Amino acid sequence: MEMTPRWPTMFGQGKFEVDGLFEYLFTNYDLNDPVGDVDGGNIFNDTSEMMDKFRSVVHIKFNEYLTNTIGKTIEDFGDHEMKAWITGHGKDYSMTIHNHSGAHISAVFYVLAEDKYSGGSIVFTDPRANANRGYDTSFEQLFAQHEHIPETGDYLIFPSFNYHHVNPYYSEFRICIPVDLYLYSNNDV
Repeated sequence: MEMTPRWPTMFGQGKFEVDGLFEYLFTNYDLNDPVGDVDGGNIFNDTSEMMDKFRSVVHIKFNEYLTNTIGKTIEDFGDHEMKAWITGHGKDYSMTIHNHSGAHISAVFYVLAEDKYSGGSIVFTDPRANANRGYDTSFEQLFAQHEHIPETGDYLIFPSFNYHHVNPYYSEFRICIPVDLYLYSNNDV
């Protein structure tokens, strides 16, 4: 029998490095009250050389994801916007289940996540609402949540519609940078 996957939700995962990024964020941002998306903040409005380096790395990673999933790059679209903010800081940090409505592709870059034994995992749920209703438990693997325990230098890229949450983090300090990519089609794509 030929098997064909339907409704795939592709996740990208890897390592990144931008020398001096942690020090730059620590020196130039109030990490006790960081720039957040709820406030309309976007650290990519920072035009410093350091943020240009980070923005370039993010752009490359998004292009790798798009190439591997739909065979296109950001440049194939009419225009685009990237929004980034700082989160994941402080003891007892957590984030309720949410998605990144309005964006096309989202990512999270873990600038500092040294204590992987203190919680703070990110958990993704099956985006197919009610797909698991009524199934015997032997089918659980088809609907299992995906949990990632972050380490410094990790990044994850995923479709923005995918619901996820962050479990409580019990250590003192961690820095994550979520990034949303908005693509504006020129109808020639």
